Amino acid sequence: MALNINGTTGISGVEGSVSAPVLTGTDSNCGISFPAADTIKFSTGGVERMSITNSGVSGVGGKILQVVSTTKTAAVSNATAAASLWSYNDASLRATITASSASNFFKITGQIVTGSNGLAVSVILYDNGSAVTTAGALGDASGSTRRSLGGTDNGSGEGVATIPVHAYISCADTNEHKFHYVFYHNGGGTNDIFLNRPYSGTDSNKRGRYISNITVEEVSA
Repeated sequence: MALNINGTTGISGVEGSVSAPVLTGTDSNCGISFPAADTIKFSTGGVERMSITNSGVSGVGGKILQVVSTTKTAAVSNATAAASLWSYNDASLRATITASSASNFFKITGQIVTGSNGLAVSVILYDNGSAVTTAGALGDASGSTRRSLGGTDNGSGEGVATIPVHAYISCADTNEHKFHYVFYHNGGGTNDIFLNRPYSGTDSNKRGRYISNITVEEVSA
């Protein structure tokens, strides 16, 4: 392809490649190339280090590429049996995201405000209907105890507890991921677990209504 030099539009016509960039210094495999439409690649040692496309920037470690967040403000409850799971897979508290690269990471943060009648409530992170079992989202195995992301004791029926959420896991692929929470309690039978309100439903300016949320960020590798 011919090299074009124009006083108005500049230099054009040479695309180059990652291994042989078109713009270099004295090092022939370190520079910038334009290998495809709407694409700029930066390489050193003939290896791609960063790419800029219409989808954004990739290849810069530790950068936030996209953020998806939902917040649940309404109060909801579920009668959950002992040793059973309450899967709250509702769009109001679910984050749906598709990674731009399988080598990147998902950072999941949020909070869950729960109420119960003196129960310890725990939470597990689910992705596309299955528990996330990677080390960044579960505690260690210990006998018959259930591995979880976090949990807390709600105390008496008048109280609420906030469970902070933090997980850091590999994206692993570029498929759609739907993250949501699943809950369980330590009671001996069927008990109510509430989100965003205390177990007691008494209307009083001494009691509050709360929010629960989930945020998923794609972080470049």
